[in-house]
Amino acid sequence: MKLRSLLGFSITLLAVACGPAPEPVAPIPTVAPSASVAPTPEPTASASAMTPASPAPEFDPVRVGMTVDGVKKLCDDHLAAAGKLLEQLRAMKGAAADKLTYENTVGVFDDIILEINSAGEFPYLMGVAHPDGAVRAAAKSCEPKTDSFMTNLFLDADVASVLKAYAGKGETLTGERARMLADTLRDFRRNGLDLPADKQPRLKELNEQITARGQDFTSNIASSTGSIVVKKDQLEGLPVEYIAAHAPDAEGNIRITTDYPDYYPFITYAKDRKAALKLYVEFTNRGGEKNVKLLETMLRLRDEKAKLLGYKTWADYAIEPRMAKTPDAVRKFLTRVRDALKEPAKKELAEFQKKHAELGGKKSDKLLPPDRYYLEDRIRESKYKLNSKELAEYFEVRAVTKGLLDITSKMYGITLKEVPAEAWHADVTAYEVVSNDKRIGKFYLDLYSRPDKYKHAAMFNVRTAKRMKDGTYRTPMAALVCNFPKPGAQAALMQHDEVVTFFHEFGHVLHHLLTQAELASFSGTNTVRDFVEAPSQMFEEWAWSREVLDLFAKHHKTGEKIPDVLFNAMTASRSFGRALGTQRQLFLAMLDLEYHSRTPPLDTTRVLKEVQNSFDAFPYVDGTHFQSSFGHLVGYEAGYYGYQWALSLSRDVLTRFRKEGLMNQATAQAWRDEVLAKAAAPTSGR
Repeated sequence: MKLRSLLGFSITLLAVACGPAPEPVAPIPTVAPSASVAPTPEPTASASAMTPASPAPEFDPVRVGMTVDGVKKLCDDHLAAAGKLLEQLRAMKGAAADKLTYENTVGVFDDIILEINSAGEFPYLMGVAHPDGAVRAAAKSCEPKTDSFMTNLFLDADVASVLKAYAGKGETLTGERARMLADTLRDFRRNGLDLPADKQPRLKELNEQITARGQDFTSNIASSTGSIVVKKDQLEGLPVEYIAAHAPDAEGNIRITTDYPDYYPFITYAKDRKAALKLYVEFTNRGGEKNVKLLETMLRLRDEKAKLLGYKTWADYAIEPRMAKTPDAVRKFLTRVRDALKEPAKKELAEFQKKHAELGGKKSDKLLPPDRYYLEDRIRESKYKLNSKELAEYFEVRAVTKGLLDITSKMYGITLKEVPAEAWHADVTAYEVVSNDKRIGKFYLDLYSRPDKYKHAAMFNVRTAKRMKDGTYRTPMAALVCNFPKPGAQAALMQHDEVVTFFHEFGHVLHHLLTQAELASFSGTNTVRDFVEAPSQMFEEWAWSREVLDLFAKHHKTGEKIPDVLFNAMTASRSFGRALGTQRQLFLAMLDLEYHSRTPPLDTTRVLKEVQNSFDAFPYVDGTHFQSSFGHLVGYEAGYYGYQWALSLSRDVLTRFRKEGLMNQATAQAWRDEVLAKAAAPTSGR
């Protein structure tokens, strides 16, 4: 998942330990999106004189923003700088046409976007990752300010008149600059400039209320850690390292939490399926009834905003600037994939039922969602001879981290140099990225689970890249936040799905760091939502390659590579469960779409039950309200379909790498030059 672009107010979450909901995005039968794909961006325009953007390129938000006072100052100072630029732009109103240039109109507008990003990006991360609650609270005070600034910016008739006057000159613009002007003029309309003056205050109120409730929704998930209590014999089936790390207390009780390092192994391996179901209910209900109420309020507010702006539903509003364009195109795409999956899913489910019976269940039993993990692993073990616990012995988290960084360095001809982190937690590490003897970026790794930390996995923007007035380049910074097992007395072993997640998320990091975009608005991952996951989903493939795995996947005790028998079992079993796993993803995408296509008020639990029972082979469990922990409902908002949409695109991209080699440096360089480095269409609209 990728988090977040202020221009689009976008939060993009992924799966499994990385989080769309709780599972990995599985490859699906190739069903291309019916709408056309956005064209390859034109070459970036050369740097020219621009209006100054306030801080110098060495601006370091991490150094400034890790305390209560610092994070507030970071936010306020950059919004103040944005305000000065805004006044400069307003002052151009009524200027003669020959006085209006790209640099003093559209260029200044992009400088404003840079300042808003600089104000809000790092505080957003601190609001979900800093261990000090006071800092988190202070950081969260920034988002309402940046959102309010954006609201007012796009309702500013003076600014719009300046940009329209410049557009009226008809000067020839290409590449990023042409798209910047076109999309900004479009977004004035989408953000309410054409509303009558007496309706604009209500739009501002709606934006403020949507932001506040979204913050509460996300915070409730982060602070929610449910648990069950079991006895030692109920750990039967779990890896020895897991059992050793969960010693009974004086009364013989063992607490198993809903945090990822506890949750996924337990529901996958525990033979006590009643306990697994109890843990599943706790996990699914994170956020609680308070999040159900918050969601139903947000849906009502979003619907009101959409209608105020002239759209039938929020889905119509949100999807308009994306590649899909319309909810109807999304619905048709999801339906085509669902239809392609019917027979494969039916066959897989029959195998699940058969295994369930072999393990002592009844053929008439309805299989429940947590059973998918357990039965899929048992079938892979019996049918394909894959022992996933044995496979995990080859994925010690520190070795995987080093391997991923080494592979990236080799592919792209870059150096990833670890430097003192001086970060928000002792677990965080930092790396500078060097290309052709030039520092081009920096990233932070915050990999291990802890209380009150963001619960999924995501790449967070820390600093947006941009070509500055003096021709220098403000390099990008990113943070990768995950919830992997932490090294300690017991070996920190990753499931292979978690390794795939790690590669996925690092694909977002690369997209952000290897940008060469001129404009902040189109820098790195600031791209349309239904494309942004394509580079990261493509990079998952590297975690399945023998050539790649041999570079780092070594037994944590012996140092041996994965045996051929085990590797072959892993790859042979890869496609098993794909249909049912993708059904789950379609359910999530359709749930998101239905929530944002129907007219409130909604009973979101009733809609959840209806959609789950229609799209997912594993039925709704009474007493659950998954929507309370579905973090993508803040930020995605009718965009979750983008995972499946982008996955289809990523399969196409992979064809060249498969032909020429995953570690082919020339191919990787072409991918870097033609896609990762170039600016793409922005995630427009709020």
